[in-house]
Amino acid sequence: MPTCRVYLFTYDRNEMLKRAIASLIDQTFTDWVCELHNDLPGNTFPEEYVRSLGDDRFIIKTHPVNLGTTKSFNLAFTGCNENYASMLEDDNWWEPTFLEEMIQIMEKDSNIAVSWCNMHVWKENEDHTWLDTGKTIWPVDHDRFFTWPQPSQALGHLHSTGAMLYRGSKAAQYQIPPDSLSNAVELVRERAFEHPIFLNSKVLANFSQTLVTSQTKDKIKWTGTQIMTVASYINSSNNPKATTKQLLEFYRARRPSPVAVFFLAVCFYLKKPSLLLNLNANDWYKTIRWCVGNISNIKPMAQYLKSQEETWNYLKTNTKKFETS
Repeated sequence: MPTCRVYLFTYDRNEMLKRAIASLIDQTFTDWVCELHNDLPGNTFPEEYVRSLGDDRFIIKTHPVNLGTTKSFNLAFTGCNENYASMLEDDNWWEPTFLEEMIQIMEKDSNIAVSWCNMHVWKENEDHTWLDTGKTIWPVDHDRFFTWPQPSQALGHLHSTGAMLYRGSKAAQYQIPPDSLSNAVELVRERAFEHPIFLNSKVLANFSQTLVTSQTKDKIKWTGTQIMTVASYINSSNNPKATTKQLLEFYRARRPSPVAVFFLAVCFYLKKPSLLLNLNANDWYKTIRWCVGNISNIKPMAQYLKSQEETWNYLKTNTKKFETS
């Protein structure tokens, strides 16, 4: 049995797919098997291309119907018999030693359930060439364990899907509700991870900022999801008031400002008006301004949150309890 199962997902990106596949074939660690999931029924290129390579480590799975990002990615978390599993998206690619070095990290420390590496950021030009931004996801040069919770996890996530390695025996624990917003799959899934999680600061993978993306620009759904994530975070604290105060101090300087999300989290889920005492005058100004500018979106947002009951319950269940002084 192979040591690692790689889940490679593609949707109508034939040229980028070839780059991703090449980076997998070029891995110095060769004891892997790859499930190639094609989410565009009728597109025969992925299957034809892989068959032309004559590499029996590839298993081709063309979805009979389009599943979308969330349901497709969940297929990588059904559990597998291999010791390790990883995900590769068609627009990203790995450095040759990615699997070798990441597996070595996990082999040395059995307490690490999830690890990921730093990623180099590339931007797609209008002519479909690639610009090296000179940036990385993490501007750091030291490895780090992250314990739960980190303030950035209230509205965001730490790990990168396209640069992570996880244990096959634990994978099924990381499935998320199928209707969770595709933009937030990492944010929602990270709540189920066993902490600490480990960042390898070495750049062993490449992240693409593509011209065309599957991520929704629906601000009602995105704001609604952020309401759920921050509410579930605060709800898991033994001291919600202190946690709200700390989070506001952490997020106040962000642009665009997310402070209105805290107000909405109290209104829709937390139901503790005393938490709003943590908002200062400037917070209230921004919150009122947001509410006035989005008054027509409140009802659709309430309807969206109602449709997301499964995601809300998942977040409540999987967000670990913690203490705040």
